Amino acid sequence: MKQIILFLTGLFLTITAFSQDIIVKKDGKKIACHICREDSVNIYFTFWLDDLNEVKSFIKKNDTKQVTYNVKAKKKAIPDSLAQSDGLIRKCLTIGILEGGGSLVGMDLEVPFNKIISLQFGAGLVGFGGGIDVHFRPTIRSSFFTIQYWHQGIGRSHTQSLIGPAFVFRAKKWFTAQLGLGYALDKGPALPENFKQPQVMLTYAIGIYFPI
Repeated sequence: MKQIILFLTGLFLTITAFSQDIIVKKDGKKIACHICREDSVNIYFTFWLDDLNEVKSFIKKNDTKQVTYNVKAKKKAIPDSLAQSDGLIRKCLTIGILEGGGSLVGMDLEVPFNKIISLQFGAGLVGFGGGIDVHFRPTIRSSFFTIQYWHQGIGRSHTQSLIGPAFVFRAKKWFTAQLGLGYALDKGPALPENFKQPQVMLTYAIGIYFPI
């Protein structure tokens, strides 16, 4: 159990530290971005304009004062002129198979803590769970890593409890799916006595999501 906690802590610290490039213009303004390539004249880079749109742009090397690569940051920044993007201020509701803590059919409510990190709570038929989500971009529509707790079944129908990391894919609209690993914490009365519970197992879910 101690090794699992250390592993999850290390994973969480890793995925909360983002890397980005910084371009400082001669007028002192900074551009936080991802530099794709350079040639003898220009620097080509990308950044996210809003929830759905990735912008590709470039700047002449003669207009730059300094370029810094792979700067560690707690969250991905966008240019000051685009700071009005609402990012993760909206909640999100997900409904689907094995959502809501591994329920047969369930739902999860995602509540943002800031533009990158959010908390997740859910329940369904029959089970409940929760998690901490770390998004790849400052938007509720982006894919993310999560550390989740699943409690499958309630009372006499309880089968098992799991905790572990997962990758959650979100399309630009509607579709979502996840795949991860679950570490067994306990087993319930509904799990057959002759069934050998694995210590680690695959977790997965599929559904649709709605920013609200």
